[in-house]
Formats: sequence, structure tokens, C-alpha cells
Amino acid sequence: MTYFADLTPYTYGHAAGQPEPGTPEGPAEINVGWLEPGQEYSAYDADDPPYALIDALKRLVATERVHQTRGFHLCPWCVDALLERSAGERARAACPRGSAEIRVPGDGVVYAAPELVAHYVEVHRYLPPAEFVAAVAGRRDVP
Repeated sequence: MTYFADLTPYTYGHAAGQPEPGTPEGPAEINVGWLEPGQEYSAYDADDPPYALIDALKRLVATERVHQTRGFHLCPWCVDALLERSAGERARAACPRGSAEIRVPGDGVVYAAPELVAHYVEVHRYLPPAEFVAAVAGRRDVP
């Protein structure tokens, strides 16, 4: 997966500053959760996990995936740890993977995140920007 800093314009899969082909002009899409080893990210205190955020993100990932790809992306931290302990394909099969994205409407923007964002928050203590957390919390249509 490609790294994009949080709160930067979303450009994955189309030219920078251009709307996705075939879609009407709308609010700006903003990156959240496009993490990669070697790039720093904000983390929450291990003693205070954001359970409500984790649950809401899991529901979004289960019900509102967009931009499905043909391949998938393995969590880079988990696959490295699994590969150290076991052999190849078995480790890859047990690793969390993503092949789509989610969109979360915010205040004048739409946040674009990989579906692994829920896993990153739950397992790797990723703390998304407050604006994104507020947008997820404000969703009334999440089952």
C-alpha cells in the first residue's frame, strides 16, 4: 500500500486535484490511515483504547466498502511478525488484509481511508485525526 500523510488530499488511483473519473464534483477527499512502516503516526495510550471508534470503524468496513481492488494488501506489521515465526503462505493467510476503502463524510470534506484502518486502530494503536474521529462518531446511519 502507498503511504499518504493524514489530512492530505486524496489522490490514490487518479490524478492529483482531479475528481475520480465519472463522478460529479463534490467535497474534497482527504486521506486518513494510509500507514506504512517507517512513517510515524499518532498513537493512543495503551491503557485507554477508543472502543467506540474501533466498533464504528468495523461496522463501516463491514457495510460500506468502496473502490474494491482485484488484489489485497497485507498489514505490513502483522505479516512481518508472522513471517518471523512461521513459514510463508501460512503466515500470509493468517495476516489481516484489505482490498477496499471506506469514505466518511465530514465537515465539508470526505475522509478516504483503507479498510485496514479499523485494524490499525485496534491492534497497532493508531489514533486518527480528531476531525475524522468526530466524523465517524457523528455517523447516525452506521448499523
